[in-house]
Amino acid sequence: MLLLSALISQALWKNVSVCAKLKILFGAGSMFNKPPMITAMALGQMPQFAAAELGEKKAETALQAAGLSPYFLEGRCGYIPEHSLAEFIGGVARRLGYDGLGLLWAPYLTVADYGTWGRYVLSAPDLGTALRRAQKEMQLHSNTDRVHMHVGYNVVTYSYDFGLKGHPSYPDIAYSAIAVILSIHRHFLGSRWSPLRIEFNIPKISIVSRIEETFGCPVSFGNESLRILFPSHTLGQPNPNMTQCGQVSRQDILRERVIGPPESLVQSTQDLILAQLSEHSISLDAAALSLGMSVRTLQRHLNDEGVSFRGLVNDALMHRARELLAVDGNSVGQVAAALGYSSPNNFSRAFSAFFGMSPRRVQKVQL
Repeated sequence: MLLLSALISQALWKNVSVCAKLKILFGAGSMFNKPPMITAMALGQMPQFAAAELGEKKAETALQAAGLSPYFLEGRCGYIPEHSLAEFIGGVARRLGYDGLGLLWAPYLTVADYGTWGRYVLSAPDLGTALRRAQKEMQLHSNTDRVHMHVGYNVVTYSYDFGLKGHPSYPDIAYSAIAVILSIHRHFLGSRWSPLRIEFNIPKISIVSRIEETFGCPVSFGNESLRILFPSHTLGQPNPNMTQCGQVSRQDILRERVIGPPESLVQSTQDLILAQLSEHSISLDAAALSLGMSVRTLQRHLNDEGVSFRGLVNDALMHRARELLAVDGNSVGQVAAALGYSSPNNFSRAFSAFFGMSPRRVQKVQL
């Protein structure tokens, strides 16, 4: 089921350089400017499924091997690299020894798990409006994924473009993406509704009957894009729960997701550092793993942008320190300890050198 087998044999793949592999996976020139990032809510129920099937310890190991924190067994805050999402899916599949893992958990995936973004989509007055909302606001879900809808006289084509199509786990991601999109349709049309056809942009594989059974319709392979085809007349189907309509706004999504997904390698690295900071385990190795590149490659491309990992860590520590100092009741010593400094004096010196004033002075100004 590995998509890369259609591009290059496994034997040759081992001999391809790191940079060449990254070009195949991400597309030449695009990876380092904008690493594909997606909301952590896209994990849906996958971590819980992994914990139920593998046990919590092995599920945590799978998350860590993908550069993700065990926190994601429960939490869904922030944005994560799509590489980490794909690596986690692949790691669970290998541990289970199951071909077509995405089909196994497809029935449990729903856009309702995507927080306010999902509620905004599902609170639309009709199916057509819901699908257009998902298309328009995809940039708040991922910085690279895109949705396109073409409405014909009899048939609508709804396609999904994932930012990391070259990853070996992409087939399972494709099954998962289709399941989430179908959850929108089934909210309006009923749980037993099925589309006319699903077209996959992966090579044909041996489990066709399982795929058709899972989604309840004919499927085809080797297409240019991943898409669902369904009758045009269904677009006007009203929301079965009209009391939901009008209760969620785009501004609600912005309040939940604040800035949105990072748009550059530097921003992506900053987000990863902040996530590591909350786990008290800042690591260049873990950041590189999460982004799907070597440590040297990450360092080189950060240097090309005029920054260093150590510099980004220091910036994150200092700005986090200022935030914590503004919290009523926090002492300088407590903030120093929370950020891992060996003593309040060491923290105060670093803080004063960065901001030009002492932590106590900043605390008085902010409070």
